[in-house]
Amino acid sequence: MKRIWRMAAVAAALALGAGAAQAETPAERAWRNYELLHSGAKKPSDLSDVERRELAALLEMMREDQSADRRTPRQRCIDEEVEREGGNPSDLAMRVIDLKCSQR
Repeated sequence: MKRIWRMAAVAAALALGAGAAQAETPAERAWRNYELLHSGAKKPSDLSDVERRELAALLEMMREDQSADRRTPRQRCIDEEVEREGGNPSDLAMRVIDLKCSQR
């Protein structure tokens, strides 16, 4: 998802640029088409073959971002330590794990 927001930020920065006419990149066009399709302003049949491929690449990138590990480094540390303890650490072991992972 971060990549999508970066693409949108780059597109916005380019739009706010020096005012010179700049060509739209495939990523910017895919993002614009995605928004138009989502809002209902455009139908899938309105897209060219190239635009459909660009949109498919954008959607694939969005799916990859959704499947990414969203845990914080601290939570990953805790999960790894709990697994090392056999999955069911004692209260004391859990406190040690919490202390060990607190700086992440």
